[in-house]
Amino acid sequence: MRIAQLAPLYEPVPPEGYGGTELAVHQITEELVRRGHEVTLFASGDSQTSARLVASIPFALWSAEGRRRWPTPAAAQVEEERHVEACLARAAEFEIVHNHAGLEGIEVAARSPVPVLTTHHLAFEPGQRPVFDRYPWAHHALSAAAARTFPRRGQLPPIHHGIDVASYPFSERSAGYLLFLGRIVPEKGAEYAIEIARRAKRELIIAGVVQEKAAEYGERMVAMADGRQIRYVGEAGPAEKRRLLGGADALLFPIVWDEPFGLVVIEAFASGTPVLAFAAGSAPELIEPGQTGYLADPGPDPLAPGGGVDRLARAVGLVETLSRRRCRDEAERRFTVERMVDDYERTYEAVLSGARRGDLGGPGAVIDDHLPGEPRPANLGQ
Repeated sequence: MRIAQLAPLYEPVPPEGYGGTELAVHQITEELVRRGHEVTLFASGDSQTSARLVASIPFALWSAEGRRRWPTPAAAQVEEERHVEACLARAAEFEIVHNHAGLEGIEVAARSPVPVLTTHHLAFEPGQRPVFDRYPWAHHALSAAAARTFPRRGQLPPIHHGIDVASYPFSERSAGYLLFLGRIVPEKGAEYAIEIARRAKRELIIAGVVQEKAAEYGERMVAMADGRQIRYVGEAGPAEKRRLLGGADALLFPIVWDEPFGLVVIEAFASGTPVLAFAAGSAPELIEPGQTGYLADPGPDPLAPGGGVDRLARAVGLVETLSRRRCRDEAERRFTVERMVDDYERTYEAVLSGARRGDLGGPGAVIDDHLPGEPRPANLGQ
């Protein structure tokens, strides 16, 4: 199959540090090439791939060189739009275009002469609906929770991410600390992770990037690190991330938004590390309470007595009862690259079949109201 993979330009493929979308694009692309597909990757010029690489700019927009060349969001947006236009201008060379570039790709896709599959890596915003109204092709979310927020026309069942599980060393024993790994932004709940560790009287390592859009918040969180109980180690690259995950007693994932997926959760499982999370977004689809972690309803005020922070602080004491091997087994069963690409190959065939029948966007392409992964009530005692 001739497939175009359209990545965003903000990070290279694969990313050097943060970049869940770019990591997923890399894994999909490499596995498709391994399976014999003819794949062209549209991405920044500093990307590394076994596919044919087509680059509209030499450096990722958020790289050091990229920020010098395109220092403003407006300048970066112009390059992203040019990049998408360049891919869709060549769409006739492919059987299908797989759009990972978000709204920019959706806007241009209406002019594509071949089917487009859009994967939603970001959350839906109501103001985007007019763009979706003009989108004639198929789309899907990364979780059932996210799927419920997107327009139904043309929506296919969600596909969970997969990772190269074997590249994450399994750790039978932890090193005695809790870990927060991710962007240091309000919706990720870094302040709740800090308070969970304090109430549980446990060491916490924070690893993540402070982004410009939440610089004040990020700097405040970093200032809360005392270098003893709470330690901030900066952004973790691939090797450091694996070391930190493998050494953690548990990953703290106290999100307070509708996280579309949460790649770090399955990376923790691959390392043998259970996850303690607020029951928001996709977390209830990924975590089996009492087996691979615990979930807690954050409540209207997570910091209030008996609220989400108290419940996860209590769950810290239950982590030692969980099997790290069970976490690894779950990653190998549910969250491999091979399973993910199996799902994408079936979805490509469904999209192409629908295009041949002329019924893309019709009732047969729409998910139903009973998606898997309905949120489960948190029950820390079981």
